[in-house]
Amino acid sequence: MANLFSYRIDNHGDNVRPERIQEARHRFRAGEITAEERRDVEDEAILDFLTYQRHLTLSCLSDGNFRDGDYRSAVLQSVGGFARIPDAKTPEGLGIWTVEGPLKQKKPIATDGARFLLENTGFPIKVKLPSASHIAAHTYSDTTVRAYPGAAALGDAIAELLRDEVELLFEIGVKFVQFDNPDYSAYLAGAEVGELSFEDALQIDNAVVAGLDRDEDQKIALTIGWGDHLDQPVDVARAEKLFAAEYDKFTFPFHTDAAVAQNLPQLVPDEKQLGLGIVDAFNAELEDIDTVMSRLDLAIEQHDYDRIGLLPHRGFQPIHYVAAPLTIEQQRKKLEHVETFATMVWGNEA
Repeated sequence: MANLFSYRIDNHGDNVRPERIQEARHRFRAGEITAEERRDVEDEAILDFLTYQRHLTLSCLSDGNFRDGDYRSAVLQSVGGFARIPDAKTPEGLGIWTVEGPLKQKKPIATDGARFLLENTGFPIKVKLPSASHIAAHTYSDTTVRAYPGAAALGDAIAELLRDEVELLFEIGVKFVQFDNPDYSAYLAGAEVGELSFEDALQIDNAVVAGLDRDEDQKIALTIGWGDHLDQPVDVARAEKLFAAEYDKFTFPFHTDAAVAQNLPQLVPDEKQLGLGIVDAFNAELEDIDTVMSRLDLAIEQHDYDRIGLLPHRGFQPIHYVAAPLTIEQQRKKLEHVETFATMVWGNEA
């Protein structure tokens, strides 16, 4: 059987932050420790998390996003021109940012963190980033027009930065890069997001990966939803355009009957890989095995089972300053549950 490097037992990468990281961040903001001392705490926690993941037999290891405030921070805090709007938050508690000037990279977006992982494990590593169109759709405002004539132009600028970063990540040996854009769940339900049309978003995100040189075992995934808009029918024409983009793998929730009813696996071309979010990352109750296996049977009927990977439906703590719904122990049980399903599908090859 060919090794398709499908990274079958996966993890979104936004994991529950250990208390020592939260405490270090608090002490840093209070001026009690330096940035270097905070980073030492993060380093130690990430090393422990690498061991944690090896014991769980995950296919590709990450840093759990322990260095970032939320899932977008790698870009927002590495690129000049972005500014956080004081006290402004989304209903989910996510800080709201805008663009106040031309973007200029201040430091590596993800490469420094990736080097730390590579130096401390011989296992394949994964880096998670927000997609260019997602950042553009949610940061473009009236103040941005002084630097960019529209959200699409802003997205093009972010895409150029991210493409350069991915090239560097692959050059240093990263095997798996995952982009997150939960806006596609709205697009696939027929809606628009901010000032970006579906076509604009797809063009921007595809520009990051189109024609990108990479080895056979280096993959790029796109997460297209975190469980929103599951009550809406899928715009098939949009889904087909999305799945034709030059990503190796598409990841989406498959943890509820509503998610299964949208039946996205049937729309993903055979040559692409699937990441199925089969367990709920926000609900501690463990899923019934027969129910999940029935859902997987449906997906396997429609898609080559050797091109499927399994993971939770989203990150366990996408925003570090918002309490995680699950504890670290409950998170572990969920990841072990993913392992169990993978073993039931692939046996010792999982």
